[in-house]
Formats: sequence, structure tokens, C-alpha cells
Amino acid sequence: MDLVWLKEYLNFTPSRPLWAYVADDLFASNVPPITSPASRALRVNPFLQHWKPLRKGLPPALIALLDVAKDAQLRLEGRAFTREIIRAMPMWDHAQADRTVIRRLGSRSTATACLRDTHRLCTVGDFETFAAEINDPAHEGHDDCECDRCTYLMAELGCACPHKCYERAERFLGALPPKWDPRGEHPCDFEDQMMADAIEAFPSEDGTPVPFDRRITVRGSLSNAFRVFEGRPVYDGHLPEVSVTDAGIPETAATDGSCLENGYSNATAGAGVFFGDQSPRNRSVRLPADLEQSNQTGEAVASLLAMQGSTRTAPL
Repeated sequence: MDLVWLKEYLNFTPSRPLWAYVADDLFASNVPPITSPASRALRVNPFLQHWKPLRKGLPPALIALLDVAKDAQLRLEGRAFTREIIRAMPMWDHAQADRTVIRRLGSRSTATACLRDTHRLCTVGDFETFAAEINDPAHEGHDDCECDRCTYLMAELGCACPHKCYERAERFLGALPPKWDPRGEHPCDFEDQMMADAIEAFPSEDGTPVPFDRRITVRGSLSNAFRVFEGRPVYDGHLPEVSVTDAGIPETAATDGSCLENGYSNATAGAGVFFGDQSPRNRSVRLPADLEQSNQTGEAVASLLAMQGSTRTAPL
């Protein structure tokens, strides 16, 4: 039941329950005297940022929530994320940024205070949009710029030096690992087209083989970026190389998994992949003992073998 409550608390969609916002406030208000971010308004969520609440003073239900998150090894995990997810993360004290660097950037300075209080930037998306102003062709690239945008920010918002604020926002974004920086290339930039090309490469009659789905991006809302019971962290902050150069010649592989005594303690399973007669890429393997011995596991391993044996420049 506690896992259900944790899932609801981490629901960041418009249907998020009211009690979750109350929990946010209680967590953010119940912290050590010296906490970063120092501003209560910037402490958004202890699972999205580095800061952690004090247990003492919290209601039992919220202590239980923290306990189940720890026991379930809750964390942000995935090989890649959509920009929707990346941009929804709070920038201040970002959980995936180097703690020392992000907190140094968030320490007292005129530019940081202006980003927080004048420009009211909060999320990674806010910082990305604001920092992009520095690349506006009309921007003169120095502290005394008189372009329309800088003039507006100084006259209407009271920003003392927009250029310095742009630079500070860029430094915040630069503290993010590649996987969490929305400005670079991400697998989601080409995955859907890659999959569409693979589907188009095969005939459309009945019995069409199913193209191997190479997409690895976590999609949906920020809630979908969390994983539990994952053991040690699997992925670091770098993005995998998954791009494919289409050679226009699709490959077909037959895969299958099988299991003797399926469903029993003495079950033994295997997997096989067939690319063609006498192909050196044909393989058959016995599943190692540390994998579940079942038909389903055999079929999953067979798909993995097919992917590993495929030509990266062709749809499979």
C-alpha cells in the first residue's frame, strides 16, 4: 500500500492529488537550519533534487513514504528521456547534476538572485528558454547591450544586466550531464523516424515480420522517469549511441525460445536466432542459470541475440 502512495506522490500530471502538494510543503518546510536551496520556494521535491527533509517533525505517513522509497531503491533511471521530461525537472539543486557544482551556482550572487527573483526561473525548461536569448542575432553579446529584449528586461522587470543573467543560466545548464541537458542531440530526435522507416522497409502483406523496436527513450510525464527495485544504478549521465544509418536493405531474423519442464523447478530454457542458411550469425544458446528458466525468457534472449547479430546500418 505504501508503494501505491509513493506512486501517487510522484504523479506530476494534472491529476496529482491535493495531499501530494501538502506533502511537498511539509517536506520543504521540515529541513535542517542550513539547507540548499536556502529559499523554501526552490525546494520543490526531495526526489527530484539533492536536498532531503528531516524525519523528525514529519507525520508518520510521510516518514513511511520516505522509508518505502529507500527500501524500494527509488531513483530516476533510464537510458534516455524525452525533452518534455528533461525540461520538467527543477533546475535548482537538480538531482542529476553534480551536487557541488549546482550548489555553487545557486549560492549568493547578483545574477543568481536575479534569475530567481526577477526572472522567476524554476525548471530546466525555464532556464533553457531564457539562456537561448544570448544567441538572438539582435543581442550584442556584452553587458551594455541595448537590443529590444535586454531593454525590456531592464526597463520592465528591473534586471540590472540581462547578459550576465543569460550567461549564468547557461552555466546552470552546463552543469547537467548530457542525458539531462535538453540542448544537445537525444535519441528521441530520430527514434520515431527510424522506426517508421523500418516498418516501411518490409512488405505490407499478411505475415509481415515485426521490425525490432530500437527505441530506448522514456516517454510521458516526469513520473515515468522513476524506477524502483533496480539494484545498483545501471546508467550514468551519458547518452548511448543508438543512431542508425539506413542502408535500405532490411534484414529478417527468425527468433524463438523454448523451455523443457516449463513452470517447474527443474526447468531448462534456451534461445535461438536464424538469419539464413549457413549464416555465421545463426546462434543457439542455453540460458545461464541466473536467468529465469522459461519460454518467455528464452524468447527475450533470442530477440537480444538477433539485435546483437544484426547490421547496424539496416532495419531489422
